[in-house]
Amino acid sequence: MLNAGIAADSYTFSCILKCFAASGSVKNGEWLHGYLLKLDLAACSCSVVNSLLSFYAKVGRVESARKLFDELPQRDVVSWNSMISGYVANGGSEEGLEVFKEMTSSGTKPDIFTLSAVLHACASSGSLESGKSVHNYITGQGLESNLFVCNALMDMYAKCGSMEDASLVFSQMPVKDIISWNTIIGGYTKNDLPNEAVHHFATMVSGKWEPDGRTISCILPACASLSALNMGRQIHCHVLRNGHHLSDDRHITNALVDMYIKCGALVLARSLFDTMIPSKDLVSWTVMIAGYGMHGFGKEAIRAFEEMRRDGIKPDGVSFISVLYACSHSGLVNEGWRFFNIMQKECKIEPSLEHYACMVDLLSRSGKLQMAYEFIKGMPIKPDATIWGALLCGCRIHHDVKLAERVAEHVFELEPENARYYVLLANIYAEAEKWEEVKELRVKIGRRGLKKHPGCSWIEVKGKVHVFVAKDGSHPEVRKIEALLRKVREGMKKEGFSPKLRYALMNGDDLEKEMALCGHSEKLAMGFGILNLPPGKTVRVMKNLRVCRDCHEMAKFMSKTTGREIILRDSNFFHHFKDGSCSCRGFW
Repeated sequence: MLNAGIAADSYTFSCILKCFAASGSVKNGEWLHGYLLKLDLAACSCSVVNSLLSFYAKVGRVESARKLFDELPQRDVVSWNSMISGYVANGGSEEGLEVFKEMTSSGTKPDIFTLSAVLHACASSGSLESGKSVHNYITGQGLESNLFVCNALMDMYAKCGSMEDASLVFSQMPVKDIISWNTIIGGYTKNDLPNEAVHHFATMVSGKWEPDGRTISCILPACASLSALNMGRQIHCHVLRNGHHLSDDRHITNALVDMYIKCGALVLARSLFDTMIPSKDLVSWTVMIAGYGMHGFGKEAIRAFEEMRRDGIKPDGVSFISVLYACSHSGLVNEGWRFFNIMQKECKIEPSLEHYACMVDLLSRSGKLQMAYEFIKGMPIKPDATIWGALLCGCRIHHDVKLAERVAEHVFELEPENARYYVLLANIYAEAEKWEEVKELRVKIGRRGLKKHPGCSWIEVKGKVHVFVAKDGSHPEVRKIEALLRKVREGMKKEGFSPKLRYALMNGDDLEKEMALCGHSEKLAMGFGILNLPPGKTVRVMKNLRVCRDCHEMAKFMSKTTGREIILRDSNFFHHFKDGSCSCRGFW
């Protein structure tokens, strides 16, 4: 065009700068900037200068954008928006907030795009205080009912962890769209409030709203968190009925596979995974490998990992974490070392704290406690509480009180306010019947004002979730459940099983300890499932803490005597009990 002698106008320059930004052509953009300077940039229209600003921001040259911005003789709202968005898109949320303050003090009135950009800055930086300040400004400008602004506000509050504020904005919106529903559902899911996410999803569907792909991706992790298999299946059916093509949307399919895995339906997860030919990506494989690890099928996880590599997909740090975790929970020490070395030598991936934690966990669970201790000491990066905590868990499994005391010193120094580690050491002392040490630790926990999470288990029966807390007698069927558990215990004794009284974690006589063990929440949930589910139906129980060995033994016995499969998910692992044995083979 230029060679033909045709003069470019403002629209031409704006269009070509958008092209350069989209293709990342930095040199071409800089050449055009120089060309405009020769033409007298100051004489160019505001739209051309704003396009140049936007170009620099989109190609990551935010310093050049700022220099140009500072030299502008006049700025309109688009100029300010481009500068704020440029900072936020390039990780400069704080700088974006500063530009917003400059803008308001300069007398330029922000529009809805400005407010959306600055709320995104607050969300990215996690600055709830700044977000509330912007919210106050929005209210003062009478924009609190604008749909676009309200959606941005909800997103900001959700990403800053304040779901109460997000919910308040949502409830006061005069008009909602699909983005509004997705934002509130996704916010609850990401803030570990799955019940609320499920409630809002049900309300959305009953209100005749049609979920889209984003909605499905937001609600499936909530189903996975609750192990709500029936709801997850209903959503899967909804996806199929409403024409979402799973083969075309890997994100939804990956979320469905993950949901089935975390609901204990590993066979269904693998069946769906196999239908993804040829569209499996690294995320698909990593989800499946991690799923095998969670369910104690370490060899299957290794086979999947090697199949992924044969398919030409290069593993990343996360996929190595998944396969190392699988080795750890299946006692595959040699295989774990092999993958740890492959990661560094063949794939040139530097181990992170998560990789080191997997290796410590692998050694600790396998009883190589001293080797794990030396491994930590030789780490090139400083170990965190998670790494020392993995060794502390190993000390509990293998009843090494002396090493546990040494390890606990490191943990308490790194995370002095984390009650979990104090409780873990107290349990190690209790299992060793060191009651004075238990008493001292409990006093320390009370003095620091730390709170222990109570043991809690839940089970879904006929579409309703029933929750059980340790020693809680409030459930209407608790007497029937207790009677069933006593009968099971008597049957176990007749076959030579003795209660694992050390896991009662209390100083009392054997009868008191046995009664305490019967009150563990997972036993109550399993008993309720056996009483209320049809014969032969799989019993699926979830627990928020690690299952104790006495409950583990009882679950094995129950699976044998009732002819049922019992799937018990604790805080980090799935146990599949069938015909008197468990998939974990003692490694969990």
